[in-house]
Formats: sequence, structure tokens, C-alpha cells
Amino acid sequence: MFRTAGLWVTALASCALAQNNRAVPREVLQPVLTPWEITPTTNDNAPFPGHKVIGNVYYVGTADYASFLITSDQGHILINPDFEDSVDLIKASVEKLGFKFQDIRILLISHAHGDHCAGLAKAKEMTGAQVMVMDADVPAIEHPPAGRGGYPPVQISRVLHDKDEVKLGGNTLVARLTPGHTKGNTSWVFQTKEDGKTYNVVVIGSIGVNSATSLVNNTAYPNIVDDYQKSFRELKAIPCDIYLASHGKMYGLNEKFPKIGKGPNPFIDPAGYKAHIQLMERAFYYKLDWAVRQ
Repeated sequence: MFRTAGLWVTALASCALAQNNRAVPREVLQPVLTPWEITPTTNDNAPFPGHKVIGNVYYVGTADYASFLITSDQGHILINPDFEDSVDLIKASVEKLGFKFQDIRILLISHAHGDHCAGLAKAKEMTGAQVMVMDADVPAIEHPPAGRGGYPPVQISRVLHDKDEVKLGGNTLVARLTPGHTKGNTSWVFQTKEDGKTYNVVVIGSIGVNSATSLVNNTAYPNIVDDYQKSFRELKAIPCDIYLASHGKMYGLNEKFPKIGKGPNPFIDPAGYKAHIQLMERAFYYKLDWAVRQ
């Protein structure tokens, strides 16, 4: 049984942080797996139709690696250039939508993992755009890991901090630090307008756990559990009408895309936002429980 507000959760987290100085709780959490863990996706970097999400927000990513274009008359903002070989696919989507790739003025990322940031150097070279990254992820961008999983280094134009604003052409994006997945994992919060209405948009960086074993005895990231817990609290408090994410599967892209133009905008999904955070929090505690017991 899962109890986010119960004393058991606090005891479990304390147990993990104390590195076995406390007894492991007797209650074992039932497995909580996301749909994409149960049925892994394939061909995630394949082309995907660029499309309008709402207002001046467009999807220009691949089959799963999500990239978003926020447009204006003074230039555009691109969130997540993905892999190096994703950049040409992103460029094609941008241009099919009637925009110029060279008009991208600012490049942002959700977090410093290669599937979202490896294309930064190429996109910067092609556009001349500024690169802005959350402070805790800057080292991984300017001095990326060598070998497998590595990517070209990029000099950062502006170092961001929690709740910093990125402004361009009337758009104001707020960088919300939601760490855990990486130390500088960033969720982007902003507003857009359509048909006279204003909508709150949240692009969740990622609040998933790639490796359960990273949650205990992690000398490189000793406060990882605290950070995840903080991020869940922060995200729950953010108003959201349109929820998007760094992976299409995380906000139901394949299910929502076919519904475009066939009724209400499928991306207006505040209930889906809450459900996603709840699912990811439950999955986090299940993985923490599993890791503590090993």
C-alpha cells in the first residue's frame, strides 16, 4: 500500500539516507511500473509530424524525444535539440510548420542527458543561438562524459538558476529546478494564448528514476532522494493546463496527436498532469523501497 503522506514514507527515505542505520520497514511496496517500462518503445528517434500544440507552442521533436518550439516575431526558443542526428529532423519539422530554423535565438534543455542535449552543439552552430542551462547541469554540458553516452561540449551563454526567467518576443519562460533525474533537471513553465484564453504550460524535465540503485549510497549525488521529494512537491504546486514532457510517451503524445482537430484540444489536460506526477511519485517510492532492501 502506498502512502505518500504517511510516516512510513518518511521512515523509508530516512532509512535510505542513513544507509542502513535504521531498520528496513517491514511493509513491502507493490510494484509500480510506468506504461513505457511495461512496454518499451522503439524507434524513438524516428521522424514524427511537427504540429501545433496550442497558441505559439509547437512540437518539432521525433517519435519520442520531445522538442518544443515557442515562436515570436523576434525569434524562437527551442527546448531540447535531442541527439545530434535529431537536429536535422527537428529542422525539417520547424520549416514544414512555416518557420525558419535560423530564427531560433535561444536553445534550452530539460536536463543534461544525451537524448535531450547531445544536439546542442550542432543546433548552436546552425543557428547561432544562445545556450542557457540550469547551473547544476552546466558541468555536464561544458565537460560532458567521454566515451559511450558522451556528446560534443558546448560553451554556455547564460547560467540559469531556479525561477530565472528567459524572455524573448513577449514570451517569458520560467526555469523551475526539479532535480533528481539530474542535479539540474529543469521544468519549463510559461503561458500562451489561444482564442482569447490564457493557458498555463508546463514542460516537465523528467521525474523518472532510470536506475533504482542510484537512490541509495550514491556518493556522487548523496541528496538525490531529498531532491526527488522536493521536485514532486514543487510540481504539484504549479498550475497547469497544458502538460508536456521531455519524452512524448510521458504526456501521451501518440494517443493525443490523432485527436488534433477532432474536438477539444487534446493537450489541454490538467488531470493528466496530476495523474502523471502521482504515477511517477509512486514509481519513485517503489524503486526506493526495492533499492533499500537490496
